[in-house]
Amino acid sequence: MTPVAGLVPGPQNDERPPPARQSLWWNIDPPPPTAGFVIVLNGASSSRKFSLARRVQALLDLPFLLISGDQLIEAGLLPARRDPQGPFDWLGQMRPRFFDGFHRCISALAAAGNNVLVEHVVEQRAWRVQLDQLLAGYDVFWVGVDCDLAEIDRREMARGDRFPGEGRSHVEHDHIHDHGPYNLRIDTTAGVTDTSAHTVVEAWRKRSTRA
Repeated sequence: MTPVAGLVPGPQNDERPPPARQSLWWNIDPPPPTAGFVIVLNGASSSRKFSLARRVQALLDLPFLLISGDQLIEAGLLPARRDPQGPFDWLGQMRPRFFDGFHRCISALAAAGNNVLVEHVVEQRAWRVQLDQLLAGYDVFWVGVDCDLAEIDRREMARGDRFPGEGRSHVEHDHIHDHGPYNLRIDTTAGVTDTSAHTVVEAWRKRSTRA
């Protein structure tokens, strides 16, 4: 891809840039004719997005790669070290770069001809803007996964591996469902069933396709 005009080369000799901010530019190529389809499931933590994604993946007539940030983290991609400052600063340095790269992976996989099923929490409007730009011209289907907040609280307590109030914060503080339009909204308060998975698949099949 061609360099962006005015972009200054990065620091040399292994120096790191100042504390990372969300990238405001992306090298964007138009999707090739063989680009894959993309389905994005966006919902709060403990809304059972991943369970829904697994069922949807099993029902689709085409092979879809299922990708999520949690998968990469749980696979040991990230170093365990966390410092309040410096290159191991999670919130200021590592986390913004991790999700910037994760978003770019989605378009890269689709550009290579893979169909991609994404399970994500789009925490920031800037993330949705980036995804919309990276996936411009691709066949993208957005699914908003809703769940009653009290049920999310209950699931968090039962799981024991989430911060109390994390899922509720995604909705009430991050406003994850307000960052962009959806093609479909689905509620998982009563759990994830074959019916809910079939609803997603059928809606995707009946979508307005790219030219």
